[in-house]
Amino acid sequence: MAEARSDQNPASGDLVGDGKPELLRIFLIDDSSLVHAGLIHVLREYPDLTLVGSARDSPTALEAMLDSSLDVLVINTACRSIDVVNLMHRVVHYSGAGVSRMLLLTNDANTPLHAEAEKLGAGGVVLAWEEPEFLVSAIRLVSGGYRIGIPERAEPDRTPPRRQSVRHTALDLLTLRERQVLKLLARGMKNAEIAGELVVSESTVKTHVQNLLIKLGLRNRASAVAVAYELGVTRAEWAG
Repeated sequence: MAEARSDQNPASGDLVGDGKPELLRIFLIDDSSLVHAGLIHVLREYPDLTLVGSARDSPTALEAMLDSSLDVLVINTACRSIDVVNLMHRVVHYSGAGVSRMLLLTNDANTPLHAEAEKLGAGGVVLAWEEPEFLVSAIRLVSGGYRIGIPERAEPDRTPPRRQSVRHTALDLLTLRERQVLKLLARGMKNAEIAGELVVSESTVKTHVQNLLIKLGLRNRASAVAVAYELGVTRAEWAG
């Protein structure tokens, strides 16, 4: 499986001065009402993400791709009315920087579109069979300057799809203290116990928990514990 990777070093956090997460502006390029409704449903669970608009035709999509005020453009490669590859080439022609903000949503792990997207510098690809939390993690990673690796080609009808390595790289977005809090969460400790262990206030622990949930694209503490075990966070040698 190709690893998610970064072409630049994103900031260790993405919070504004008052401690609240900075709102990420998401734009959808898709001609399917069903996908549009699904993405809205997913983003409602994350107060730091907002869907600011959508495009169902090429002219509107191109205009959005060139809009530098947008943080991430989620593009459904199954669009029937939009030539995604042509649009990416046009963006490269007009403004190469805009391609890095594009996150492609696809049903087919073996399409040549993936290789073309990688060559042009697209932010990455998310497979449609992934959990919604993976899409959220990918959105945050792309907005932070990371590129999500293209999934390995699988043998059709014989090799089951494998998960993308999104969260492994998402850990890089956590501060040292957030990593420590995640590790203690995985041990089953409550906020008050974590506060005592790290010698900080309980409100500070709550802030760290909220921030790491946002960065990992998770909804609750239980999900954080599951991901901690999935990524080996509980190992003694894990940093922090």
